[in-house]
Amino acid sequence: MIFGTLVENSTVHIILPENTSVLYFGEYYNIIYLHPEGILAFDSRVKYNPDRMYKDPQKPWTSSDDYPFIAPIMIKKSQIASSMSFNIHLSSNKSSQEFLDNLGDVISESFVGIQSVSLIFAVSVTWYDTERTCNSREMCQITNHSLILAVDGQQTFAVMEFNDTTPLHNVTFQSGFNFGYGRGWFDFGASSESLTGRNFYLVNSERPIKGGCDKNRNKKEGKAFISPRVLDMFGGNIVEVQGPCFYENDIIKLVVGNISNPYGTGDCYRVSEIKARCTIPPLTARGRVTVGISLNDISTMYTTTITVVHPTLTKRFVKLEGSGWGGTSAGELTVRWNATKLSIYPDARADVFIVGYSEKAFWDFHLPLVDDVLVSEGSATFNSDDISCGVTCAEYEAGFIAVKVKNITHANLYRTLTSGAMPFGWLMRKHLKKVHGPQWLHEKCMNWYKKEVKDMQWIEALDPCPCSLQQALLDMGRWQTDLSCNMFSKTPTCAFHKGAVHCVRSVGTIKKAGNQCCYGADGLLRYSEDTFQGSTPDRYHDWGAIPYGTSGSVPSLSHGLADVMTFFYCCIWANYKDCDFYMDVRPTTDCKTYKPPQQAMVFGQSHIITFDGQTGLVCEEGDYHLYQDSQMTVHGRFHENSQSQPSIKSKVLTSVGVKVKNETVIIKLKSGGFRESVHLKNNHQSERILDVTVNNEYQFFDREDNKWQDFNELTVVNNDEDSVQSNFTILSKHGVGVLVSGSTGFLHVTVTSLPALTEKSQGLLKGSKDSARGSVNGSDANYDIQFSWILQWYINDTLKQIIPYRVENDKSDIKCPKVLRNFTSEICHGDVRCLYDLFTTEDDQKARRTWMTGQRYSASMAAFSKVHSCGLLSVPRSTKSNVNYTLGNTVKITGCREGTLHGHTKYTCTNAGTSLEWVPSVTASCHQDSTAKTSDLGTSSLAGVVASVVIILIIIVVIAVVIIQRRKREDRYAFHRNYDSSLAKTIG
Repeated sequence: MIFGTLVENSTVHIILPENTSVLYFGEYYNIIYLHPEGILAFDSRVKYNPDRMYKDPQKPWTSSDDYPFIAPIMIKKSQIASSMSFNIHLSSNKSSQEFLDNLGDVISESFVGIQSVSLIFAVSVTWYDTERTCNSREMCQITNHSLILAVDGQQTFAVMEFNDTTPLHNVTFQSGFNFGYGRGWFDFGASSESLTGRNFYLVNSERPIKGGCDKNRNKKEGKAFISPRVLDMFGGNIVEVQGPCFYENDIIKLVVGNISNPYGTGDCYRVSEIKARCTIPPLTARGRVTVGISLNDISTMYTTTITVVHPTLTKRFVKLEGSGWGGTSAGELTVRWNATKLSIYPDARADVFIVGYSEKAFWDFHLPLVDDVLVSEGSATFNSDDISCGVTCAEYEAGFIAVKVKNITHANLYRTLTSGAMPFGWLMRKHLKKVHGPQWLHEKCMNWYKKEVKDMQWIEALDPCPCSLQQALLDMGRWQTDLSCNMFSKTPTCAFHKGAVHCVRSVGTIKKAGNQCCYGADGLLRYSEDTFQGSTPDRYHDWGAIPYGTSGSVPSLSHGLADVMTFFYCCIWANYKDCDFYMDVRPTTDCKTYKPPQQAMVFGQSHIITFDGQTGLVCEEGDYHLYQDSQMTVHGRFHENSQSQPSIKSKVLTSVGVKVKNETVIIKLKSGGFRESVHLKNNHQSERILDVTVNNEYQFFDREDNKWQDFNELTVVNNDEDSVQSNFTILSKHGVGVLVSGSTGFLHVTVTSLPALTEKSQGLLKGSKDSARGSVNGSDANYDIQFSWILQWYINDTLKQIIPYRVENDKSDIKCPKVLRNFTSEICHGDVRCLYDLFTTEDDQKARRTWMTGQRYSASMAAFSKVHSCGLLSVPRSTKSNVNYTLGNTVKITGCREGTLHGHTKYTCTNAGTSLEWVPSVTASCHQDSTAKTSDLGTSSLAGVVASVVIILIIIVVIAVVIIQRRKREDRYAFHRNYDSSLAKTIG
């Protein structure tokens, strides 16, 4: 129990020392308020309101009644009197130092991921609740409870202690953290039993972490905590876990995935009663994965989730040196590693070995390279000729190199460091040469080709490639940047697609397959028939396919074996002699049948452009249906813009909610769009502009390896190049993309959907057939009349809303602000949307941004208009004068890579009335006299490339539409990034 200054009936406000702040759920505060009713508040406007049910997300609210506070126990006190005592502890005060040091030690032991805490400030307060009619506090006290709020400059901890909660059985109370400003409520527990004792919480981040451990290990389930939470699919990480209390003789395991059929199990050892340290095994899944703590091989009761990232997005601490790692012959090879990541013990020892992957046994292969080396040496060298490989070895064509600490208790941040995925050509060659002879590469390629050519239906099911680079970038619901060939990267390689400037991959999968489309400097699609560096569909998607953990569905590795290793056999290692066979079974999906999507958006001061190009304006606060099809629903919340003129209140979009089946994403301006109403006494600001919650839990996209996060029904991508978090794309599996970006005080949302879906969709963005709507440039918009069709999409049923904490408004008298007839400005170029924003906000930048958005919309629609293309001029094994297949262009067949050219050689893409066709009909062919391959390594020349200024124009258009995906990412997102392309052509 804490004793200090006693306060009976008044609120105490405490000003923190200079340069000291409390970081509470993502916001900094310099003043805290102690209420005798049982509240520690961070805003002077917090009021004791026992009638409000804070944990009910459907409860109507306004910005005036939702402020941040901590309520250890807030009792409905019709017959109860409250008082409190408090103390302040400062590190500069010697009398407080022992208290802070001891408290810091206890906190350090109570949380995963925290090794030591040096507290600089704490306030401790105890509340006493007593029956009003009783004359003796000691005899009639219902309960007392205490709270310590402590900070170390970066982290904030809340320590609550409840000495006796038995009297609360028949008392109505609430207990939890209120985040404030519409951000939600975290409930401590549903019953008084769950509160009894001491409770630790880490509360500086929007995702609270509970400290300590649960002694009640017999209950059926509980929550585990793990650090770190973002992990490599190849495993090797050391993680700290907590949940149940750990006893000395416990056998602790970490089960990754479903307990009945896990992706893998990690070994653990006990650190203390509260913490254990575990290893992450190599996995076969990515995205959000459940992990559970298994005690004594009996059951898994305590669970949480981790984010498993694609192996090529993880930073590697193993460097491979020497000639031939990625080829078919090698000599002396060296493995070098970051020793401190593995261990800080001077005597720690490690083994170096190969971990092989197959579609049948997954990671069930280990081949020693170097045994028992000192970790501190940081490297090991071996001769590849000394490593033997038999039948079993040859079945594992790819995998990674691992360096593993022998003793798990000696491991630091990793038990195992791994290289990236790589082919094992130099290893397999020894065995395959014995089986197939000198032509082993040709035999491997032909055996694979004969199987593949029997089943080509999976390619026919894929979406056709977009015809132009602009379309591919704008069609965000179906296509996303392939980071192995990314024109926005600092170091683009396009190693498998030389000559391309950018590639995209399909977001969805069909029978585990995915598509890849690549584009040249002219912005046109590159076909695999024309060049060995063209667009090739993937039998198994590089990103994997749900459900993971089965053959053909494993991210990177299934694709690596089916599509990349075979490219090595037929093309790279064989000097491209058999590459035509590879391209025959990986033909580019022709763009001739590509159907562009439609776009609609909300921007500026709540301007709307519908899918069919009509305009609208939201003139009143509240939640509205923006878009709804059979699988996805999108809601928008509009608030009054506090930055507009006091007498002319425009509205802005502040939150977007997306629901796909049973999963929900909510993206909102930080602090619920009311940040301007929060009056802090310092200049601290979070760098994040937007808050993102998925399934009611805050998610963070602040690291390179977690900017792309997959959930069961949808994917959320942070498009920013840093941790600002101002631009996100939400992707559904049925081809709809929702782009949400934050500006100063409002959101911009763009929905991209297929015409077949928009035709049957509903919502504001579908629009209305009412002729009173405005035109695309807004010049004849009658907003008072058109608001009638907008109002029909207002959500007045709390059970249907996606975004919690509803805003109620009176819709009886709605008027849109009207721009004065003589109001004009050069920056708007006559655009009424721009003039409206300038008139209502008096902000030139906001108005100009609105005008630019309208211009970008027009540019996007021009890019989305179907490219007039005749599709591939298909003459297999031929060479051509150019590969421009658009309307009016002429292509001449110049020769054959194989065989003899026959037939007509000159064709023009012509409009035949109902379709575009090649004229004359294509008769050209390359007749082959035999099945023998020539040694001609040349691919067709790419003549007719547009000048480099075209590239600049393309990039400008794309950037302008704010759909740049992952601009500064290193392009590591491909199997082939881990071999030395200059050495990989060595033939064995």
